[in-house]
Order: sequence, then C-alpha cells, then structure tokens
Amino acid sequence: MILHTLSLHLASSERGIAWFYEQMDAPGRAVAGVLLLCSFIGWGAMIQKWSDVQDVRRRNHAFEGRLRNENAVTSLNFPRSAGLCPYEYLVAEATTAYQRHKGKMTSRQDIALCMGHVENAIQRGIARTLVKYEEKMVLLSSLVSGGPFLGLLGTVWGVMVTFGALSEKATISMLAPGVSGALVTTTLGLLVAIPATFGYNFLLTQVKIMTTELENYASSLADRVELELEAEVRLNLEARAQQAAHAPAYAAPVQPVAPVVVQPVYQAPVATPAAPVPVPTPIPTSTPAEPPEDSIPGWEDAR
Repeated sequence: MILHTLSLHLASSERGIAWFYEQMDAPGRAVAGVLLLCSFIGWGAMIQKWSDVQDVRRRNHAFEGRLRNENAVTSLNFPRSAGLCPYEYLVAEATTAYQRHKGKMTSRQDIALCMGHVENAIQRGIARTLVKYEEKMVLLSSLVSGGPFLGLLGTVWGVMVTFGALSEKATISMLAPGVSGALVTTTLGLLVAIPATFGYNFLLTQVKIMTTELENYASSLADRVELELEAEVRLNLEARAQQAAHAPAYAAPVQPVAPVVVQPVYQAPVATPAAPVPVPTPIPTSTPAEPPEDSIPGWEDAR
C-alpha cells in the first residue's frame, strides 16, 4: 500500500517513476521487478495471515463456549475431516485415545495408563496445530531479511554503472542510468522490508498468544478427561459392589456332598502249585565206640 501510494506520487511529478524507470539499465530493471513482486507477495501474505488468525481464534473461542455446556467430553464424536478448528482437533484426538480403554478401567492404574495415551495424543495434536499456526511466517521473515539485500544489490550495481560511465567528458545522460538504478532499487528494497518487518512482528505476537491459549486449553482438557475417568471408575466399582451384594439372595443353597467311599473289588485267589514239603533227614543214632580197656584207667570199674 505504501509502495503504491509512493508510486502514484512519483508518477504525478514532473520526473516521476516512469522517468526513473526509463533511465535504468536492464539489470536494474530486473532487480526492481523482483522487488515489486516481493512487495505484492509480502502484503498478500500479511493480509491472508491476519485473516486466518482472526478466523481461528473466533472458531476456537466459540467451540470452547459450547464445550462448557457438555456433560462429558469423552462422549463426543467428531468426524474425520479437515474442517475442525484446533480446539476441536485436540478433543477429537483425546476421545480417540480414550475409546481404546472405554469400559475397561477399574483402578487407579487403569486411569494412569489411559491418561498416558490421552496426553500423548494431545501433545501430537498440539505439534500439528503449531505447524499450521506458523504458516506464512517463514515467507515474511524471508522478505524482512531478503528485501534490503536485493535493494543493496541494485544499489551496488547502479554505483558500478555510474563509475563506469565517468570520464573527462561525462554528461548527465551517461550517469543517469546508474544513479537511477541505485536510487530506485534502494527505495524498493526498503519499501519491501519495512512493512514486512512490522507485519512479521505483529503476526508473530499473535501466534505466540494463540500458542499459549492452545497449551492452556490442552492442560484444562487433560484435567477434565482425568476427572471423567475417575468418575467412570467409581461408577464401575459401585456397580460391581451392588452386584456382589445382591448375588447371595438369588443363589441356590449349596448342599453338602457326601464323600464317596470306594469299595475294594473281591478277587478270587489264584491256585498255585504247593511246594514239596521237605522230608527231614533222619539223624543216625550211634553209640559211642568203646575205647580200649587199657586206654582209660578205671574204665572197667565204671562199666
């Protein structure tokens, strides 16, 4: 916008921008054309980025207001489409991670496991959202740093042309192309860099504010999901306790079972051949032999 206003002012003067452009040589005109293109790109990127920032913040705040009226976040279902705002996208990621553990939680360990998956999903959603927040910011930063260098390139080229045309009989018509190219490219480079600098700093501040809001929202979302999980576990435990309390009233009495006595099966003895009875061997009886009479004294008297 500033470039266009300045161009109209120079065109309305006696020696306007058309006269300066006619005095430039081909390289100077090429650099000036590139700077003009960068100026249009920079202004378009800043306007588009500002519009995107306002639209995203409006949709985020509207969804946050609707979410306060919901009884349970974990019961929400979101279609898999590209039209979700950042806050909706985080809730969709959190509910998708929760569905894997739905109806299976009965203790604090189950809650901790489920919350680990939910928080990881939220962090991935934040990372993807921040990439979208920073779109077009790289382009603006490139214009901020590259615009003055392009203008400096045109300035140096114009000075080189001017010094090349210097001679003892140099006229203004010989020096005009170099001087015109140096001045025009320097002006265009500054007109590209100055608006891009202010626009980049302003939009970067807005992106940082939105990033802080997104992180705060993610933290509150995780807290709300954890409270809902605790309530679900408490309801599951109460339901199980009620079932256990009512179970004996409807159960049939258990009759004692008598022990089963196993009777041994009678088997007839198997006849075996009798072993032969050993016949005792008769012990022979013998009288002691009589010793000779003259062997034992007094034997005769004893007999």
